[in-house]
Amino acid sequence: ILPSILKQKHSMVFIPSYFDFVAVRNLLLKREIDFVSVTEYSRNSEVTRGRARFLQGLKPLLLYTGRAHFFHRHMIRGVSHLVFYSVPEYQDFFADFVNNLDSRSESNEGGGEEAQL
Repeated sequence: ILPSILKQKHSMVFIPSYFDFVAVRNLLLKREIDFVSVTEYSRNSEVTRGRARFLQGLKPLLLYTGRAHFFHRHMIRGVSHLVFYSVPEYQDFFADFVNNLDSRSESNEGGGEEAQL
């Protein structure tokens, strides 16, 4: 699934477990893949900078942990493609992310169709 995620810009991977996050992050670092991450341990400046780079398209991939969402409820804008590494621990998280998907698909350039999951 990783090659298909990397072909698309504005992809967010939600990872409920920090241990799984570390494994995915290390894999991406090993393969020298450009990404940004938001965790519960990230400083506010890191989160702000990462979200801005993701929204501007400078970083095509965002890793986001479940605990970061639980404690901070960051609004991540610009997400066109959403991947759940595993099922969220709380059912409300699923609705939070799906409702915040960017409704413009890159393929139709704002034609009004909803983004595909």
